[in-house]
Amino acid sequence: MDEMEMPSSLMVRNGTYYVHVRVPTSIVASVGKRFITKSLRTKDPKAARRKLHDEISEINRVFDRHRVQTSRQKKPTIRPVLSFAEIARQHARAISDKEFADRAGLFEATYAEPSRLWAGDLIPLPDSRFFDHLVAEGDLDKIVGYIVRTRAKDRIATLRRMLATGNLSELTATADERSPGIDPDRRLVLARLLARAEIDALEAIISGEPDAGIETAPVVAGAAVERSGSRSGAPSPAEPNNGSGPRLSLVLADWIAEKERTNAWVEKTRHEREAAVKAFTEVCGDHPVGTYAKADAKRFKDVLFKIPPNAHKKAAYKGLGLVAIGEKAEAEGAPMPTAKNVTLKMDAVSSLFIWAKKNFDEVQANPFQGIKPQIGTTPREERDPFSLDELKLIFAAPPFTGAKSERHWLQPGSEVLDSSGKYWIPLIAAYSGARLMEIVQLRRKDIQTIGDVTFFDIRSDDENRVKTRAANRRIPVHPVLVKAGLLAFTARVKKPNERLFPDIEIGSAKNRSGPASKLFIRLIRAAGVKTRKNCFHSFRHSFEDACRDAEIDTAIMNALQGHVERGMAGRYGSGFKLERLDAAVAKIRYGLVFEIDVERS
Repeated sequence: MDEMEMPSSLMVRNGTYYVHVRVPTSIVASVGKRFITKSLRTKDPKAARRKLHDEISEINRVFDRHRVQTSRQKKPTIRPVLSFAEIARQHARAISDKEFADRAGLFEATYAEPSRLWAGDLIPLPDSRFFDHLVAEGDLDKIVGYIVRTRAKDRIATLRRMLATGNLSELTATADERSPGIDPDRRLVLARLLARAEIDALEAIISGEPDAGIETAPVVAGAAVERSGSRSGAPSPAEPNNGSGPRLSLVLADWIAEKERTNAWVEKTRHEREAAVKAFTEVCGDHPVGTYAKADAKRFKDVLFKIPPNAHKKAAYKGLGLVAIGEKAEAEGAPMPTAKNVTLKMDAVSSLFIWAKKNFDEVQANPFQGIKPQIGTTPREERDPFSLDELKLIFAAPPFTGAKSERHWLQPGSEVLDSSGKYWIPLIAAYSGARLMEIVQLRRKDIQTIGDVTFFDIRSDDENRVKTRAANRRIPVHPVLVKAGLLAFTARVKKPNERLFPDIEIGSAKNRSGPASKLFIRLIRAAGVKTRKNCFHSFRHSFEDACRDAEIDTAIMNALQGHVERGMAGRYGSGFKLERLDAAVAKIRYGLVFEIDVERS
């Protein structure tokens, strides 16, 4: 192993190689020491290289066991105070400072005792014709400068191999050190950011030196050089670089961290935004955030319009990148995505640039402004409400009039499934306008009564999630639901935190409503009313139409549905009284069989 490439986790004592790793601060007390040093039992550098990865992996497993033990003793887990982007910037500054300090020490030692340099005591000497040429010239400044640049470039090559192979053990230890108590799932993300930050710091130093381009082997240009052209000098990573700034991946990590601190997103939103930005960097590259232009946004749009719906689920595109998928799909004449789906992905990336413009001086404009595709429909036109005839067909289906069994819920029979979510969830949707997931996740304690009004208390907490802040609201229980037996059904649920409809599955954080949505599409199909433009969400559109038919005030309708109230009225006051909302809900009528004998308001 060339010692110029020797990672910081490897050391040599008396010719024998050792692994040397700092213990993360959060588990020092549990481990009982600050460093782990273990002999690799070899003096052969190649053998040491082979053994290092396995030893580091084993040490990380030991660290993980201590983290679990520590977390059981002390909760909650300590969260990093700094954002990932700031941690990466600090790491870049530390690398830069260390590099300059090492160089200064090398120059000082060389001039004090040149014979030590030629003997290889200070640093291993490069083996290249150009180095031999420099030695012949005898310019000590150029000789030492070439040596340290070669070492930096070798380190950059090592870091790039780490990123390519995923072998980031050395940097996961650094991640633990810089962010004590970091979640293991996020540790690898931070390790990748640290690797890229170190590469950027070393490339900035190399490209800014006056002798950087004299050797025949070209210097690897940094991302800012590639996109902004040549420059006379490189700033320190700690200084702002106009038109540059941190890489987009660092900005993305910073953005997500801020949204997590403010609880601004549900998990599904975070996943969608993160996936869209990563798709953009796959197509256009991970460059300094201030260097992207409209041409990048347009390229991303052009690629998105070639990606067929659900391409990632199709075997024909397995293992291909987005650009390759688009080219293959275009050649085969595969179906194109809708303009709305393309716009949603572009909106996600655009929102990151809007945030970055507010937070980074280097971002002067949003490259997505003005180039998103124009959608030819309004939101109301994208989904149809269920017509009265369609609602009658849905509620004449077996779950409401008699099914064969709970399992065979769409086959006619004698069992009315009024103890199942398959019965109650569509009914509640029709007479409350609530979203599917808002209903599926209801618990016993979410049905409350104040005075004479019983209502659904829909809000986000440690267990449940709502779409937006405006979605936190109270919806009075419609008299039809009371007559149908909802309150009697609810009373049978004993524990306050127990779900009302445990028979309806909740999906993963990335798509909580997925299983329920697929389930109720079967009901709509079985009723014979499924079209391209309707789904379970059509109940909300039907409720909205019923509000208009009942001449309910638009502001009250927005309050019931969890929409933001526009204008100055939305900025003041605490909302409508329950009694007024209750009176409005009671006016909702469809002419369904459930409404017979229900007293009209």
